[in-house]
Amino acid sequence: MIYHFTVLFSIIISITCQQNEDIVECNNQDLSQHYLDKTNPNEQEQFAYKILHEYDRNLTTLAYITASAEFETHLHLNDTSKTRATEKYYDAYRNCLKTVAIIGKQLKNLIDDPNASLRWLLIRTQAIGDAAQNDTKTKFDMQKLKARIKEIYHQKFIWNNTRITIDEVQEIMGGLKSPDDLLSLWKATYDVPAPMRDHYSELIALQNQQAKQNHMNDRSEAMTTAEERRLVEQLWQELKPLHDLVHAYVRQQMVQMYPGHVQLDQPIPLHLTRDLFGTMLTYLEHDILPFPDIEGIDLGPAMKRKNFTEENIFQYADDFFVALNLTRAPNRFWNLSIFKKTPNRHMACHPAAFDMYKYDDVRIRMCTSVTSRDFYVVHHEMGHIQHYLQYKNLPFWFRRSPHGAFSEGIGDAIALAAMSPTHLKRIGLLENYSSSKEDNIKFLVSQALSRLFLPPYAYALELWRWSVYNGSILPSEYNKRYWDLICQYQGMKPPEVRGERYFDAGTKLHIAFDLTYLKYFLAHVFQFQIFDVLCHEAGNRGPLHLCDLHGSVAAGKKLKVLLGMGSSKPWEDILEEFAGVKTFSAKSCLKYFQPLRDYLEKLVADGQLHVGWKCENNGFSTRSFIPTTIWLILILKFILSNIFFPL
Repeated sequence: MIYHFTVLFSIIISITCQQNEDIVECNNQDLSQHYLDKTNPNEQEQFAYKILHEYDRNLTTLAYITASAEFETHLHLNDTSKTRATEKYYDAYRNCLKTVAIIGKQLKNLIDDPNASLRWLLIRTQAIGDAAQNDTKTKFDMQKLKARIKEIYHQKFIWNNTRITIDEVQEIMGGLKSPDDLLSLWKATYDVPAPMRDHYSELIALQNQQAKQNHMNDRSEAMTTAEERRLVEQLWQELKPLHDLVHAYVRQQMVQMYPGHVQLDQPIPLHLTRDLFGTMLTYLEHDILPFPDIEGIDLGPAMKRKNFTEENIFQYADDFFVALNLTRAPNRFWNLSIFKKTPNRHMACHPAAFDMYKYDDVRIRMCTSVTSRDFYVVHHEMGHIQHYLQYKNLPFWFRRSPHGAFSEGIGDAIALAAMSPTHLKRIGLLENYSSSKEDNIKFLVSQALSRLFLPPYAYALELWRWSVYNGSILPSEYNKRYWDLICQYQGMKPPEVRGERYFDAGTKLHIAFDLTYLKYFLAHVFQFQIFDVLCHEAGNRGPLHLCDLHGSVAAGKKLKVLLGMGSSKPWEDILEEFAGVKTFSAKSCLKYFQPLRDYLEKLVADGQLHVGWKCENNGFSTRSFIPTTIWLILILKFILSNIFFPL
């Protein structure tokens, strides 16, 4: 199809959407700067509206074709023809985005004019597309390296006479308890990415070369900003005392579970957490939750008693949104999504939600199990689906999250609401919950296991990656420096010394697939901000962790506005409109866990809990200052209580 527009300043522009070997291609437009300079802002805006409208239609079609191909590729990892087709579609998609970004860049006058109505839309074309100068050979070499690294990540390996992939390890690992079995599986998994190492260092060099061509010091400047790094550091300093208290509690319980394997003043051996990265410790719940005489929250048995299928969990999540007066998932979702692993098929199992951009087509691909952990994950993924459904009528440029943390934080906030004891009682999945002090502490420990260990890991991972890009971590020390940071921030260590022939960071999908992970740190903070705001709208007057959003039309209305804006405004403006502040804050997270913090600080004061650890490799120690910090907090609390409430 060819669309012709006669612009007010007598330029004829042709936008071509060509079907070439099943690929839709968008042609480039060489705009004459001479004519642009002669036109007034109103004429330029009319021109921009027309051209972006047609590119919107073309890109929506191209996005649908590409997303459909990607979804199929994930279901047939052994089918190289599908992989090649998806790469071809993606290349056309990226090229079209680049074309629009370049055109948008030529309309610099509108971008620079704060009063131009199209200003934010044109800025979004720059954010989504890459208007940077890219050498064709460099681009091709990078694509080859990325494809090879992904191929290594998806390779099957043999453990316990079974062929599995990295994506399939977590479910197996969660079912193991023997230290020997956990060690064996952990080592077999972390050995997989070793061949990535040289490819990864080559990729880093090419990405940095490309960044310098575009006037950056290194590629990390394209991934984050100095302001964002300062924000993350500030948030981490606020969260760290709470994390370290929970870390101390978990380690103390693990000393009893694994005598001789865990020491009270040392980092926790990662494999014994039964989580591949030590970020979600829910598999430890049965063994380490306090007050063992009180029944905890384990949804697995309750769901099995009710004969839940994998699809039932998704239906419960869908009903949650409907109760808030939001949108029910369309029929296409139920017909085209994949909720469980297909037997005897090599497919991706990492949970993922897909916006296909057309026909109300939204999907999830997930190898679901009927467990508490996946009840949480399903509600998170359905949060993404609801986000897609709410902003589906926006222009293409705005149909995405305004910041990576928004989409993930929204999903996490929904999962947070779904796991509220009050809500679980309402839907019949929790019995005998009395909401005593002990019940609440037990529940909050459970929540801490699933939410407080990812932020330090995410921060350590990104610090490692930024340092690799800026050259302060050399290829010869990839592994040592990775584990140094994991120890320093997360308080964990590998089960044995890992030399430089390994590439352990590559076990994480987001390193292997060159995806940012910082958004998950921010999302784990932002989820509590969202939850706090929605609970206020719902009229919650009790402790934040007991808030139940079910059936609150007011909370649903507030959430609908947040979701429906997509990226139509800067994220700071959207956040201010929703929460009354222009940045992410840890206050709601600390508020949510305050009863648990008080409980653990009392254990420290009574000498029942040892906080801190020493990292042997780099000499970093938290032992010397963490107990001091906590004692200062306790002393300050005592002084303040006697000032305001004297004995």
